[in-house]
Formats: sequence, structure tokens, C-alpha cells
Amino acid sequence: MNFPKFPRAWSDRSASTAIVIGLSAPLLIGILGISVDFAGVLAAKTKIELGADSGALVAVMTATNALRTDPNNYVADGVAAGQVRFTGQTGAIATVSNPTAVVTVSRSGYVMTGTTTWSATYNTFFGGFFGISTWPLSGSATVSTQITAPFLNIEIMLDNSPSMEIGATNTDIATLQALTACSASGAYMPDISGNWNSPLSGQPYSVYTCSSGGNTYDGGLTCPIPQPSPPYSNPLTFQPSSNSPPNLPSCAGLLPKQYFGPLRGYYPQAGAPCAFACHFDTSKPSGAGNDYYGVARSTIGAANQVTLRFDVVKAAVNTLITTMQTNDNAAIKSLNAGVFTFDDALTRVYPPSGEAGDAWSTILAAVGGPPTTANGPDTGIQPYGGNNGGDTDFPDTMAALAAQLTPSGDGTSAANPRKVLFLVTDGVEDYVDIHGNRYEQAIDPSYCQTFKSMGYAVYVVYTPYYPLMNAYYLQNMTGIVEGTGAGTTTANLQACASAPSNYIAATDGPSIKAALQTFFLLANQPPAHFSR
Repeated sequence: MNFPKFPRAWSDRSASTAIVIGLSAPLLIGILGISVDFAGVLAAKTKIELGADSGALVAVMTATNALRTDPNNYVADGVAAGQVRFTGQTGAIATVSNPTAVVTVSRSGYVMTGTTTWSATYNTFFGGFFGISTWPLSGSATVSTQITAPFLNIEIMLDNSPSMEIGATNTDIATLQALTACSASGAYMPDISGNWNSPLSGQPYSVYTCSSGGNTYDGGLTCPIPQPSPPYSNPLTFQPSSNSPPNLPSCAGLLPKQYFGPLRGYYPQAGAPCAFACHFDTSKPSGAGNDYYGVARSTIGAANQVTLRFDVVKAAVNTLITTMQTNDNAAIKSLNAGVFTFDDALTRVYPPSGEAGDAWSTILAAVGGPPTTANGPDTGIQPYGGNNGGDTDFPDTMAALAAQLTPSGDGTSAANPRKVLFLVTDGVEDYVDIHGNRYEQAIDPSYCQTFKSMGYAVYVVYTPYYPLMNAYYLQNMTGIVEGTGAGTTTANLQACASAPSNYIAATDGPSIKAALQTFFLLANQPPAHFSR
């Protein structure tokens, strides 16, 4: 019988294959080993390059800061700091030996440059089989940045409307409300049948709230309250000797009785207590008038001293100006500031003319602070003292500011500075329609677009209201000032800022101060540029 020949052939091929595999195994193992080593080289090089980047960045930032504080040694300071960072970041790579670096720092005009030139040895795992036990590595990293921006103008726009004269904390609000509990504004009154109406809306500073003309409220608790005429529909409120609304304090002994007409013998009913220290008695210096600002300032030095948001904002700006003075390079003079306030109109605080300046002591005096004695005068920025009810006019005041400023430059010279805008506000705008009806609404973020179009970075410090202290004073505003959705002050002010990091909500003195300091650091530190 003849058997097929293929089994023998198959046996012969298996032997050949085994021989081929046996002869090529060392080569395959070598290729695999080289692949492993090559991957290790790439990983080690990446780690060292990160260390080189860090070293160059630390060197240039340290030198930039030292140029202000230690100008004779800024190069040495930067080199030392960069060297420490490189060594610390690359000394723990197990497969690498002898990582060394030469860090250099140089300055050309207003640009600081740091370079890390490095070398190291990679110890191979399998390369020794081929006579390659080490693999040399080398490279460099360069970082450059402008020196402190280098020329930077910070324009500061502060909301100075009466709403900023609210108590600075919940305790201050409660204290001020206790001091103003018998405001006749917005109180209750009986109708001709003797029934009590709901609190009447309307302007909180109407002619029926003890005024000396227009809306110049004098706040006197003994001032004569005008006698209403039939049908008694004005916002004046009275409390009868009987049939009074529940849970409302009487002003008996503080406000006089009415001696004429159907309401004879009635005391005015207490209105909504006020958390706003409005300065409407402009016949006297701020703090000394017979108005709610004078009431707040009468507590200076007492255990129940009232601090206003107006005070803590001024303190925060003074701290910012002091920081700018400290960081202003004596040789370059790179920082300048301008300060403005706004309510129904824009007011220039500093400089007297032009956009910005660096007379730091003059700026500090121009911003000023609260009185140091009871009913003493404020220094610097004065509280709002107008006769229109204290409107906040964003469109006109921001347009007026834009008209006084010029576009931002690139910061390379004193004649071409970079420019930023710091806006500090509660974000509530007063709006009067074509029919003369007055509304409150959130700021329109388009007002900030003008400055963005001029090349400014816009930073926003939002000073929100504490939960509404009394619905009367912010009627129909809860959703706007306490909400977070579209059309609220939070959403619109976030849209006003140039970037999410350029917006901070700050309610009290420490947080407002911290917000301005944070924005200064952001504005004063331009991005660094890497190259390899």
C-alpha cells in the first residue's frame, strides 16, 4: 500500500521552522528590549522636560518679582530658584542618572527670559546586550514674560448710589433698622371707613417723609407731617387711638399727633425700618445732617457702631492702592490707577484730569475713609447726596466713563499701557420708561461690551444684598437680586466680566478686599510663553 507523503513533509517543515525561530529569537528579544528602552527614554525625557519647564518658569517669575524687591540681585535670585526647582523635580527619576542643568536669566527691555539647558543619562535595561548600556539625553526650555505687565492702568469704578449705604453686615442692618423704626415712609393709613390698607407702594422718599423740599429727606423724628386732604389717599400713614393694624409699633412720643381734620389725635404709624443710611439732608455736611446717614454716623465710637458697605468698599480700594504702590517698580513706574464713582452721574475721584496716575498718597486721600468721631465728616469720597431718589444710571455713567478713556495698548511702553476695568457694584439699575414709570432691573451686560471692544479686561466685584431686609424697600426685586437665572444681577454681572475668573461675589469687608487683591494679581501677571 502507498501512504501519502505529506506527513513527512510536514515533519520536515516543523523542524525548519523551529530552526528559524531558534536562530531569530535573540534578534526578536533584542528588538523587544530596544522597544522597551526606547519607551523608557521617551518617558524619562518627558519628565525631565517638565522639570526644565518648571525651572525656567520659576526662574523668570522669581526674577520678575525680585526686580521690584531686590533689583541688584534679581538675576541671581531667579537662577537659584530655577536650579532648585529643576533639581527637586528631576532627582527622583529611577532610570536617570546625573541630571544637570544650567539656568540662565536675562532681561531685554520689559521682557524677562529664563532658560534651562539640561543633560542627563538614561540607563537602559536591554541595551547592554548590544553594547548600549546608557543613552544620553539633553534639551532646553525657555520661558519669557513681560515685567509686571509691564505698563498697566487699572480703572476703578465704584457704585456710590444710596444702595451702597446699606449696613455692611446683618448686625449693622439690624442696628440701623432699630434706629429708624419710626420712618413715616411706606407705612399704613386708614381709609375713610377706618379700615387699614396694605403698605402703600411708591417712592420711599416721598414728600410725606418729612422733607425739606423735593426728595431731600431730613429724617427728623419731630418734623411736622403734612395733614392729608380728603379722600386721604396719599402715602402718609396714621395710627388711630383704636382700630390699629396688628404687630406694628407706634410712633407715639416720637412723631407728633395730628391736630386737624378727621385724623385729629392720631399718631403716625411706624413705617418699614430702613437699612439704608441715605444722605438726603444736603444742607449740612455728611454725617451731621438730620437724615439716616446722620443717624448711622451718630453711632461712631459706640458699642452699636454702624459700619456701612460704603465704608468697607473704600477700605478695600485703599488696600488695593497700597498694594499697587508696593508693586510699582521704582525704576520703571509701570502701574497707574484711576478712580471714579457713579450713581445717577459719573464723578471723577482721581486723577483731576486724564485717565490714571501714580500719586499714591494723593489717591489714598481722594478715596478717604469714614469719620473717626460721632457725626464727624467723611474724608475723600462722599456719600451720595442727591435729590432724585438715588437712581443708579448704568447706561449714562458707563458711557461717560468710556468717553473719558482711550483704548487699551499692549503694555510695552508708558505711552501704550494695558488697561483693565474694576467694576464694584450691586448691579441694580433704576430705569424710567417713556411714561415716567420707574422700575428696578439688573444691569444690562451690553454696557460692559464698550470697554471690551476697547481692549479692556473687565473685572466685576458683585456686592449682593443680604436677603432682603424689608420687602418694602426692594419691592418686586427678590427674583432679580436673589436669583441666579437669566436676567438676574448674578447672571448679568457674570456676563459683564471678560472671563469667569474675572467675576467674584463679595458680601462683606474682608471678601471685597480679597476680591480686589485677587483681581490685581490676575491683571498684573500676564501669561508666560514657553518654547523648547
